[in-house]
Amino acid sequence: MNSITAKDLANGLVITRPGHYRLVESIEWATPDPNARAITIACDNVTLDLGGHTLRQVNQPTPVTDNRPERACKGNVVSGNVAIWAAGRTGLVVRNGTVCDMQGVGVCLKDCGLVDLLDLRIHGCGGDGVVDTSFLCRNGGLFVMGTSAAQEEAIVWSTDIRIINCVCTDNSSALDYVVTLGALVQNCRNVTVRHSVFNRTVNSSPQPSGVQFNVVGIDFVMCRNVLVADCEAHENSSGGEPAGFFAWGENYKFADCRANGNYTRTGHRACGFNISTTAHLEMVDCEANGNFNANPQASGDAMKDFSACGFRIGRAVNRAVLENCRATGNHGIGQQAPVAGFMLNSASHVLLKNCTATANRSATGSRGGPAFAAGFLASTVQPAADGGLWGGQFNSFVQCVADGNTVDRVPMHQHQPYPHVDRGERITGDPMAGAGFLLDGQSGAKILDCIAINNHGKGVWLRNARQTLVQGNTLAHNTLMAIHDEAPAGPNLVVDNRSC
Repeated sequence: MNSITAKDLANGLVITRPGHYRLVESIEWATPDPNARAITIACDNVTLDLGGHTLRQVNQPTPVTDNRPERACKGNVVSGNVAIWAAGRTGLVVRNGTVCDMQGVGVCLKDCGLVDLLDLRIHGCGGDGVVDTSFLCRNGGLFVMGTSAAQEEAIVWSTDIRIINCVCTDNSSALDYVVTLGALVQNCRNVTVRHSVFNRTVNSSPQPSGVQFNVVGIDFVMCRNVLVADCEAHENSSGGEPAGFFAWGENYKFADCRANGNYTRTGHRACGFNISTTAHLEMVDCEANGNFNANPQASGDAMKDFSACGFRIGRAVNRAVLENCRATGNHGIGQQAPVAGFMLNSASHVLLKNCTATANRSATGSRGGPAFAAGFLASTVQPAADGGLWGGQFNSFVQCVADGNTVDRVPMHQHQPYPHVDRGERITGDPMAGAGFLLDGQSGAKILDCIAINNHGKGVWLRNARQTLVQGNTLAHNTLMAIHDEAPAGPNLVVDNRSC
């Protein structure tokens, strides 16, 4: 056992021999260098045990800036501190302690393999520091990443990563054009994340990164073979676009995960889960409740896909199963795009089974759109390379329930920050803009053995759909009508449904 004290970190500690290293005291670390690392692991087969202690940065060096427009990363700041850093190493364990207040990133492991991150608490990181992550500058709590490349054979993957029982909360920044994250997992394969928390990540800049979702509780970027189980990502917020969980890549499973109360007051989009450009997705027993957007001009940019939702599946998701998932009380006041519990944007071959969408609302009082409200909404918004729109094929809803979704502004009597959505007089919206199930521009879709009740609008709304099967459903107490087949693009079959 090799002991680490505050004196060892005075000029930065570099570990050059395999072994077991342990902090024997809490350390308040100060450095004049805005790019310094407190601890660098420079060899393989190292266990770094924080011993239940805290490693805290107690000063904020003046950041290095670079205003050259040719830089790949936007934003002026190009420096950042890291508490624990490793690059190109294998057989690493970092465990049992707290890292906080780093001007940059708390723990950052690049191009590493066989990594265990266990029982860590990381908070207060970000600030005025960044790490260059190939095509964006990012900051925040816990980063594990490979190296991106245009050609797959040139990608450097981080492999066999476990993040267990970690808490990444209250990491924040106000830097322009920077992505702030509770945790980042990028270009990684064979990843397990369990029993972990990614709450209250914040970037308050009015100039977000220029990509969708500049604040995320935990962000999975271009990863393969990922399991995320019993994790939560709540109350992450942004001046741009926040999400609890963000993922794109191949072969993801989310089980018993929760993403509630993620929000923006000024950005285009907010959601609990955002799954984009992914093949082969499974989500089981997950929930996304109370995610909201308080910006009236939300989704006023080129892509008017949604303003707020619980689950956003798309764009370009192919082959997915969502089972026993719940979306309740997701809402927004954006006038440019819809709100839903479950939002499928340019997705194909997605099956939702035994999922529930309750009391999701577009609080604009919309008069006919585009700020629709639905429990389940599938649309085609992504332009295809050969013209037209991508996706929207063979999506199925089986034994799902849509209850009480509305285009009304009805005060929810909740504490801050929800009154930002409820501000203004009570409005009763046009039921033509609401539905339990809204399928827009879909082909080969199925709605089977579902329930649509108490929605302010239609039970089922087919809009420019073709070859859609609506069979064996129960539709009751919807304000306008049970089923509306509007401007069909081809034949649809509506049979054996029960309505009242």
